[in-house]
Amino acid sequence: MYSLVLKDILIQKKTLLFGIVYFVFFAFAMQGVGIVIFPASLTAFTYMAVVTACAYDDKNKTDVMLNSLPLKRSNIVMAKYISVFFFIAVGLILYFIVSAVVGLTGLPVSAYRVTAEGFVGALLSISLINCIYFPFFFKLGYTKSRFINLLLFFSFFFGMTWLLQYIVKYKDTVWVQNIANFFTALSDMQVIVLIIGSIAVMILLSLAVSLKIYNNKDL
Repeated sequence: MYSLVLKDILIQKKTLLFGIVYFVFFAFAMQGVGIVIFPASLTAFTYMAVVTACAYDDKNKTDVMLNSLPLKRSNIVMAKYISVFFFIAVGLILYFIVSAVVGLTGLPVSAYRVTAEGFVGALLSISLINCIYFPFFFKLGYTKSRFINLLLFFSFFFGMTWLLQYIVKYKDTVWVQNIANFFTALSDMQVIVLIIGSIAVMILLSLAVSLKIYNNKDL
């Protein structure tokens, strides 16, 4: 399984370059949304890396080659999910580098620091978008799931920004207050456990669906 994850990482040379451009773009284009910059940019980069790996597999008929080897299909599927966390790590490193460079330039641009809240928000967003995408990818392949890929990307990119801005703007509405009161009543550790638990459940459900689809797929 390690070699499968490594394969997805090694084909990301162009993605790394685009990633730097992405983070610089987000730093300049999203000044008005403040703390959203980090989770939004990390989500975009990670999803771009995932889709690039899937596109590479589709283009090179990697599925056919891998299934001709003594590999379990479950390992092929799980490697995709595991690779997401490696892409998150790479994205974090790139974000720190871009933030440091932007800070040294003296430009009137705020490079928002990474916070625990921002990272947890990014982790939740990344997990959700990929947990939705992977079952479609394993069912339809990259080419046939392109529309879903674009729909997910723009829905999450604009949707997350709009939702956070909406919550800030209408923070005094009843439903926002109810949510805020619920989380305020919890300790920091309880909130972390709740979010991590939600992420784990999402991943396990998505993984189960992807495994069932891929194990029954004719290649």
